Amino acid sequence: MNKRAIASTLAIMLLCSSARGQTTQPLRIPVVAGLTIVKAVHATEGDYEAMSFVDGITARGVAMTITGDAPQIAGQKPEPVSVVRVVGKQDLKTARTFKYVFNTSDEDFIAGTTATGVSSAVLEDVRAHGQTQLTLDGRAGGLAGLVGDLLGSVGKSSGIAGGFASRVQASGLIKVAEPRPVLLPVLVNGKRTMLSAWHLRGRLGEGDAAENADLFILDDIENPITLRFTIGADKLDVIKIEFPVTDAPRNMERQLAETRRTALYGIYFDFNSATIKPQSEPVLREIVSVMKSQPGWVLKVEGHTDNVGGDARNLDLSSRRAAAVRAALVARGIPEGRLTSGGYGASRPHETNTTLAGRARNRRVELSRQ
Repeated sequence: MNKRAIASTLAIMLLCSSARGQTTQPLRIPVVAGLTIVKAVHATEGDYEAMSFVDGITARGVAMTITGDAPQIAGQKPEPVSVVRVVGKQDLKTARTFKYVFNTSDEDFIAGTTATGVSSAVLEDVRAHGQTQLTLDGRAGGLAGLVGDLLGSVGKSSGIAGGFASRVQASGLIKVAEPRPVLLPVLVNGKRTMLSAWHLRGRLGEGDAAENADLFILDDIENPITLRFTIGADKLDVIKIEFPVTDAPRNMERQLAETRRTALYGIYFDFNSATIKPQSEPVLREIVSVMKSQPGWVLKVEGHTDNVGGDARNLDLSSRRAAAVRAALVARGIPEGRLTSGGYGASRPHETNTTLAGRARNRRVELSRQ
């Protein structure tokens, strides 16, 4: 995507923002370095969350790293897994295979496939004809696999038979389930945003091997991300999307000035841990920039969780995560006296804890101005 297209996308985003901080019209998501897609998944192995991070746009295509903490079939501690992927430029335009499971043993480039969504040609068919031919590639093998850009690892002692061998590998016709795009809520750069998506359904494959597929595809010819799917027993929801914008520190500063509070959805942690992931660095830099421009401000870092795991555990985890963010900011030059921290566990949810996506959005860090 060229600079003019990116500027146009950002202009649309600013025009669509409401006074309440919620976008009321669908937006486009630019394919740029730093684009981060966070997804919640329900799979045979358990529920988990991971992210796809665009490292850059190269001559080969879009280079990305996909990371997560994958549950183990045998019930062991979740295992950190990372997969490097390159989606070819031509495949982004014309590929007919959506590869929704990846393995640590895969090559980084798999010709004829897409990763985070479908190709432009598939979306063009949907727009023009209300249907399209699509192949879903859910094959997995080796030690670890990736479900819809989310990681599902097979335990060393469990073998393949317990999980990934049964996933879908099928082709067929998939049709629109509704006559026009629907709106799905996603947190885009910290704002609850309604993204326009085509709802598709089909039964792919033949005979006893056929599986139902239900997908929601972002209505953006440049970046048709799969925002939600149910493929066989696997379910996935995109819950957060982050991408670089030039005025991010200014927006954070404005929120703290006007409401004395801002939510930080770009801070990521390892599973059940206070260890901050490297992908959090852009938001940490934004906080430092704001505090340097407002030398009189004292901020409190607040940790929040979902309601899974019990009150005592959640309170402890949220406190440790808030303290970790405070320590990271101090390490980047902010005086200790200008920062406090505290954890609130699941006591202040933003959304329902009854859904996978709601729980993921309740896991967050906030800043409040003292």
